[in-house]
Amino acid sequence: MADLSPNTRYMKHLKFSSLFTLLAFLFVLSCQTDEAEETPIDIEDQTRNAGLVARYAVNGNQIDLIESGAAASGFYNQARQNEFWSFFSELIPPSARTVMTELELFADEEDGTAAYVMPVNETDLSRWHMGHNLDFVWDRQGNLIQDETAFTSIHEVPHLLTLDNTQVEVSNGGCDQFFTGEGCSNTNSYINAFYNQFWGDIYAENQAIGEEDWDGLTAFYQKYSSRFVSEYAAINAGEDIAESFSFFVMSDLPNGNSVSDRKVRFFSDYPELVTLRNQIRSNINFQINLEGIATARSERFSAQKGGRSVN
Repeated sequence: MADLSPNTRYMKHLKFSSLFTLLAFLFVLSCQTDEAEETPIDIEDQTRNAGLVARYAVNGNQIDLIESGAAASGFYNQARQNEFWSFFSELIPPSARTVMTELELFADEEDGTAAYVMPVNETDLSRWHMGHNLDFVWDRQGNLIQDETAFTSIHEVPHLLTLDNTQVEVSNGGCDQFFTGEGCSNTNSYINAFYNQFWGDIYAENQAIGEEDWDGLTAFYQKYSSRFVSEYAAINAGEDIAESFSFFVMSDLPNGNSVSDRKVRFFSDYPELVTLRNQIRSNINFQINLEGIATARSERFSAQKGGRSVN
């Protein structure tokens, strides 16, 4: 197999966030956006500067403050930081985030990024940094938005599970398997299997789209919409596997034979992921409004494309 090197927008230093145009078996979302919830922006340019709430070292369910930012005063005080962490850590089992060693909380309503992950060190995929934008965690009445925050958190899990050192070997290319941006995926890795099953015939077409060619990405999704659980999933294989996993966890398993249905069922072939699905679902004790989540995120992205801020 040829070296599969994605555009920089796809893997390296990409802030991952979810925008759910829901599956046909849920509902049909009518908006005509290209659904990537944020314009991919290098996190070094954004979250390390304005809007920092706090950075923490993470060890299982324990977090220890590294740095407190200017946004830590007022609404995003220590109590709310603890409220977010309690919600996240009670939803996502520690076994699914063993490589997560740093947490960054930031607050920036003009940045459409809900969450992201990246390696702490590009040469060591055993340690990962996760960020969450607290502006999308509470509503204007100060109530934690449980369902959307859960979706955002669950979407980040497969990024950790598919890109860590057990799945990917750091390299600059020259791969026989799928190249994630961080390195070469292992032959038996989740993402290499996912790519081989679902992306081999459309990967080159996807990669030919310009880095910020949102019209091109929209056209690509519309051409292959039956293959994807959401328009955001059509950005690249990494976002596709994360979006598909989100539906695997949050939805009843589909019975159809469309490519998108088979992507959701893909994870059922891995007993450890079935166990994780059951664990997360058992931790959900609140209502999930899938249509409301999709609508809010679509509006946010539409405003971004128009150069406006929302929320």
